[in-house]
Amino acid sequence: MNKAFRPLLTLLLVFAAITGAQAHDLKANRTVGALMHIQPDDNPQAGSATVTWFGLVKRGGEPVPLKDCDCNLAIYSGSKAAGAALLTPGLREGKVEGEVGNKDRLLADVTFPKAGPYTLVLSGKPKGTASFKPFKFQWLVRAT
Repeated sequence: MNKAFRPLLTLLLVFAAITGAQAHDLKANRTVGALMHIQPDDNPQAGSATVTWFGLVKRGGEPVPLKDCDCNLAIYSGSKAAGAALLTPGLREGKVEGEVGNKDRLLADVTFPKAGPYTLVLSGKPKGTASFKPFKFQWLVRAT
């Protein structure tokens, strides 16, 4: 494992343990890590609005706020991010009720139209003087 990546991985693993790793999915590149969670318990119900949140941090544990990130969320029907996105919900910052800590998360309100698999793609690049490498993370979720 790349030595430069170890502090980010350690921080994200601690973050995951504190916030309930059993219901969260972690992704990382060399400079940014993201923890994704869909309420409730990563078990979205088709046809019902749900909050999807991302804990986005740079190596060293510094949060990545929206003012520093040109971040986008795209949701694709099926188990691959192919073709046109089905949904492109806007992202906002906010606190998540019931989560440990007081850090803002990136939030999106999502309604999966029907039961089945969906691929969520969170991408971002730095804005202004922000310093991190562009990222693109994918998660597979299943609405019931």
